[in-house]
Amino acid sequence: MPEEGVPLTAKDSLLTTDEVLRLAGLFVREGVRKIRLTGGEPTVRKDLTDIVAALKRIPSLESVGITTNGLMLTRQLVGLQRAGLDGLNISLDTLKAAKYERITRRKGWERVIAGIDLAIQLGYKPKVNCVLMKGK
Repeated sequence: MPEEGVPLTAKDSLLTTDEVLRLAGLFVREGVRKIRLTGGEPTVRKDLTDIVAALKRIPSLESVGITTNGLMLTRQLVGLQRAGLDGLNISLDTLKAAKYERITRRKGWERVIAGIDLAIQLGYKPKVNCVLMKGK
């Protein structure tokens, strides 16, 4: 992450819940069978659980997943599972807390690991995404 951080997208620039669901419906009508919500960071949306639940009601949609930084999983994953979430990818660039803080410029490595552990306890087989970096 850059030293100056990353600017947040203005809320009025984000898709509304209805827009997400309308687009998903259009994609499914064109043959899409799997949808993965990514970001930015999908877990910052207060309506994420509602979106997942609504997506799962779309006939012919076989799978709904998310890609997340994992920081909010311990708070949200049980609700997302109840809503029907099928799978998740978690971005984690290191297995060392100090390196995580250096790369991301924030604390939270322990929360991400706890989220991965919770996902496994709930029966998920989480995929971990990482970026290979020279000298980091």
